[in-house]
Amino acid sequence: MKDLDPESHCEKLEREGSRNPNREVWESPPFQGGEDVNACSDGTRKQPPKFYRQAEDKLAKLQAKRDARAKGSKPRRKLNERIAKLHQRIARQRKQWHFETAGELVAKADVIFVEDLKVSNLARRNKPKQGEDGAFLPNGQSAKSGLNKSFADAGIAGFLNEILPYKAAKAGRLVVKVNPAGTSQHCAICLNRVPKELSDRWHECPHCGASMPRDVNSGVLIKKVGLGVRLTIKRESRNGRRSPRRTA
Repeated sequence: MKDLDPESHCEKLEREGSRNPNREVWESPPFQGGEDVNACSDGTRKQPPKFYRQAEDKLAKLQAKRDARAKGSKPRRKLNERIAKLHQRIARQRKQWHFETAGELVAKADVIFVEDLKVSNLARRNKPKQGEDGAFLPNGQSAKSGLNKSFADAGIAGFLNEILPYKAAKAGRLVVKVNPAGTSQHCAICLNRVPKELSDRWHECPHCGASMPRDVNSGVLIKKVGLGVRLTIKRESRNGRRSPRRTA
């Protein structure tokens, strides 16, 4: 991916007579079990089809039948072939959807800002927790396992690192990766810090009154950060006045 300045790229496109010099953002991943796979700064949102989850029951039945057959037998080999074909179909459906989504984005934006995500880190297992008596305590891994399955089903890494850059380069567009730090904990309108839990899917700013889906708020922020806006924290001083801003 080329290391170019997004502002100069947009200016160049405008000089060349680009029909759509707007800057858009693709925000990812589906943080809450795959609610939205992308949320653009213009407010549009798109849900992932969840191809694997749709075929999960069929896969489970085929795998159960296979396990009941003797190893090395012809029926077991045939069932393995059916399972492999189903996995191949899921992968092809997901890839087709990725190409269609990338095509929609490059058609309406000249510069696409995306989160610089480490998907492998997001999919890590939770660390075990132990009490004072040495017994293991609930660590939320059960819920995390479902979230990890959603990450894999959406195929975020392949989309961000391969398909979207390929489609953008082919269409003469630019993909810029942005550090996502703080983009889910600040208001996109006033830039004040608005803490949220992972389960909070709606952004309500007590400072400026902004109200929007959490993913859309993050999408607008990623666009702003990509264009050079720095996220800051505004704190109340003891005398009730605003203290100077500092970088988050």
